[in-house]
Amino acid sequence: MGISERKGREKKQRKEQILEAARNLFQERGFLNVTMGDIAESAELSIGTLYLYFKNKDDIYGGLACLGSQKFDALLDEALHRKKKLSHKDLVSFIEKFMLVYADYGCYFDILMFNFKGKGNINLSDGYANTLREITQSSMAKSVAYFSAQLKKDRKDKTEVARAATLVIWALLLGLTQILNVGRTEILNEEDVQRIINKAAHLLKNVPPELSLSS
Repeated sequence: MGISERKGREKKQRKEQILEAARNLFQERGFLNVTMGDIAESAELSIGTLYLYFKNKDDIYGGLACLGSQKFDALLDEALHRKKKLSHKDLVSFIEKFMLVYADYGCYFDILMFNFKGKGNINLSDGYANTLREITQSSMAKSVAYFSAQLKKDRKDKTEVARAATLVIWALLLGLTQILNVGRTEILNEEDVQRIINKAAHLLKNVPPELSLSS
């Protein structure tokens, strides 16, 4: 391994080390209650070294959001690579894995719901914003292709219908996660959670093929 290659690998590992330390702190204390000094200390780095990798907390948040988008995109790849209709068991597994991704990288979904609508308070760099858009578009395209393949080949509105189904599914998943995040600690026991996940899987398996944005 050459010197430049080794340095590149070390830089990548250190960046991942910083992001993991920040993710844990944000989950434990909340984004607003964590300082760059806290992150440097948790990552066992000097504050100066931290600033070599990230210019501020927003930059770190953007990095975490990009990681979340990559993990969600990989989850879709894993679920859809066989290019056949998912079974109930497949969908239960997908929902459970989605919830784990959301638990660790909810910042990605928060940015989708708020920042890209002009309502968020995270100052994303152009680089992170572009990366998030590209990966999200990739995820959308994979989902649209999956639903399109479930429709009759001669349908002229396949893309519109598949896109509508994708938006409905994403909304259901995000809503489900929000409900379970609150209910798991305040209202629901684990049996309730599993029943809800099973019902959600049933709904996902039976998305009506005639669904469209105009209907």
